[in-house]
Amino acid sequence: MVKNHAKFEELGIRQISPEGWLRDFLQKQSAGLTGNIEAAGAPFDSVGWDRFDENAVKSDGHPGWWAYEQTAYHLDGMTRLAELTGDRRLRAKAGRAFSHVLSNADPDGYLGPKELKNSSGWNRWPHVVFFRALLAKYSATGDKTILDALRRHYLEGEQTHDRARDVINAEIMLLTYLFSGDERLLAKAEKDFASYNLTCRDDNCASAQLSSSKAYAHGVTYNEYAKLGALFYICTGKKSYLKPSVHAYKKIDRRQMLPDGLHCSNEFLLDNDYMQSHETCDVSDYTWALGYLLMATGKGEYADKIEKCIFNAGVGSVEERFRALQYFSCVNQVILDRTSNHNDFFCGNEWMRYAPNPGTACCAGNVHRFMPNYCARMWMKKGRTVAAVLYGPSTVTLGKGKMKTVITEDTAYPFEDTIRFSFENALPHRISFAVRIPGWCDSPKISVNGSYIDCAVKNGFAVIDRVFENKDRVTVVLPAGLSVRKWGKNGLYVERGPLVFSLGMKGRREIDESEEGRSVSPDFPAYNIYPDRPFNYALIEDQTPQLHRISGGKDPFTMEHCPLTVRVLARRVPGWKITSKNKVLPVHDLYTRPWKREERSGRFTFTPRFPSPAAMQKAVLGAPEEITLYPYGAAKLRITVFPAVPQKKEK
Repeated sequence: MVKNHAKFEELGIRQISPEGWLRDFLQKQSAGLTGNIEAAGAPFDSVGWDRFDENAVKSDGHPGWWAYEQTAYHLDGMTRLAELTGDRRLRAKAGRAFSHVLSNADPDGYLGPKELKNSSGWNRWPHVVFFRALLAKYSATGDKTILDALRRHYLEGEQTHDRARDVINAEIMLLTYLFSGDERLLAKAEKDFASYNLTCRDDNCASAQLSSSKAYAHGVTYNEYAKLGALFYICTGKKSYLKPSVHAYKKIDRRQMLPDGLHCSNEFLLDNDYMQSHETCDVSDYTWALGYLLMATGKGEYADKIEKCIFNAGVGSVEERFRALQYFSCVNQVILDRTSNHNDFFCGNEWMRYAPNPGTACCAGNVHRFMPNYCARMWMKKGRTVAAVLYGPSTVTLGKGKMKTVITEDTAYPFEDTIRFSFENALPHRISFAVRIPGWCDSPKISVNGSYIDCAVKNGFAVIDRVFENKDRVTVVLPAGLSVRKWGKNGLYVERGPLVFSLGMKGRREIDESEEGRSVSPDFPAYNIYPDRPFNYALIEDQTPQLHRISGGKDPFTMEHCPLTVRVLARRVPGWKITSKNKVLPVHDLYTRPWKREERSGRFTFTPRFPSPAAMQKAVLGAPEEITLYPYGAAKLRITVFPAVPQKKEK
C-alpha cells in the first residue's frame, strides 16, 4: 500500500456534483466552446488525439508537438466537465480520443503520435496534458487498463524525461505511482527530476525557486515546474522537495501578483504593475498547481488564492456565454479590438480581444480547464476526514450502500456569506468534517443543528468531529468586509472576500468578420468592444463603500444578473482618455534580453494608464458622484485599479 503524505487527497470525480450557478456555468461551457471547439479553428478542426496527422501539424510552421498540446488541453477540460455533469455527448467525444490512443500503442508501450516518440525536451510534453485527461477518466471509472497503459508507456521504453518541459512527465509518473503502487515509476520520476535540476540554468529549477532573486520565466512554464516539488513531497514525505514549491509561489506573491488574484504573465513574469496582464492559460495552470500545494500542506491559504483567481481573473477572461475568450486579460481594459493589446509582447495586435481563438491557440484549449478543475477539487478527504476546501453549491457522495453519506452544500457563495451543509445517511457515521475559514474572514460562525459551536482553526480549517445523524445540518457564516485597498503608489481598488469589484461595462460590441484561420460563425463571433460610458474616475480613498444586494438570477457573473454591486464616491478626471498611436514597437521574443523591438505602423488604440500623482494634483476634477462597481468577472470592459483623488494639502 503506497503511503500518501498529502494532508488532503482528491475524491473520485463522479463523487462530486456541482449545483446552482456552478452547474449553470459548466452547462454554458458545454453549449459554448467546450462542446464546440471546432469553432475556434486550427488546430482544433484538423488535428486531435482521436486522429494523428503529421502533415497537418507541421504545415503551419509550428513544431510537431504544438497542436497536440492545445487539443489535449481542451480534452482535459472537456473530460472533467463531462464527468462532473454527466454530459453523455462530451463523454463520448472524449472517449473516442482515449480509445484511439490506447488501442494504438506501440509494442514497447508508447502511446500517442509517432512523431513525438523521441524525447527532444518538448516532444513528450503534450503527453502530460493528454494523460491528465486520461487520469480524470480513471478517476471516474477506476479502469485499471488505463494505469497499465501508463505504466508500460513510462517503464518499457528507453526514453528519459529530463530536459525542458519533458520533465513535467514526472507529474503523471507520480500520480500513476500513487494509484498503482508501482515503485519503479517513483524511482524513474526522481531520477529524471534530479537529472533535470543538475543541468537546468533558468528560473524553473529547484535552486532558482529557492533563491531570493525575482523570477523571470514564461508564466505557464513556471507553474508547470513549480508544482512538481509539492507532488514529489506527497509521494515521498521529503520536505526538501516541498520547500522549493512553497518558496516559488511566495516569490510571485511578492513581485508579480495582480489585484485579480493571478500573477502577471504576458507572457513572462515581469512585475505587478496594474497595467500588466496575464495569459488566460495561467488561470488554469496557476490554480492547478496551487491545488497540489493545498493537498501537500493542508493549508487553506492556497484555497483562498484559488478562489480569488477563478472568480476574478478566470471568469473575467471569458465572454458571458463561454463562446469567446481573451489571450491576454488585464485588470484595466476599456478597449478591446484588433489593435488594442497594450503589452510589449505583440503590442498592437488582437491578443486582448474576446474571440474563439484570440491568438496562439493554447488559451483557446486551456481555458476549458479552470472551472471543471475548481469543481473537481471542491471536496477532499484524508482518512475519515472529509473537507470542504473550495466553496460553491454542490453535493458530494461518500461510501456506498448503508455506509453512504451524501453532503449537500447549499449556497450562492461567493455572492453570499452563508454556507449550509446537510447530511443524508442511512446510519450514523463518525466523521471529522473540515470547513475552510478563509484568511480574509475575521469573525466566522459555525453552528450544528442551529446551535453555535466553538472550533479551533488550524491551517485555515475548523474541524467538527462528531457522529453525524441523518438530516444533521452544519451552517458556516463567513462575514466578508468591504474595503478600499491600495495598489502601488497611487492606485486603489475595492475588494470583498474573494471578489474584486470593477467599474464595468458590457460595452459597444461589434462582430469582427475579418478573422483569419477559421470559418466565421455568428454563434461564435470575435468581438471588437468599445466603451459605452465614461471610465475616467478617481476614487475617494477615505470612504466606506456601500454594498447593494440584488435578487440574483441564473447568471451571477453577468452585469444584468449579478446579485452584488458596490457603490462608491468618485470624481471624473479630465484628460484621461483612450490612447491613439500611429506607430508601436512590439516585442516578439521575450527570451532574448534586452528585447528586440520591431517598429509597426498603423492605427492603434490602447487602454491608457491613469494620470500620475503629480498630474492628479494639478487636475481640476469633477464633482463627487456615486458610481456602481460590479464583480470583476461580470465586467468585460473594466477599470479595477483607480487613481486616488489627491488629498488637499494644508496651507
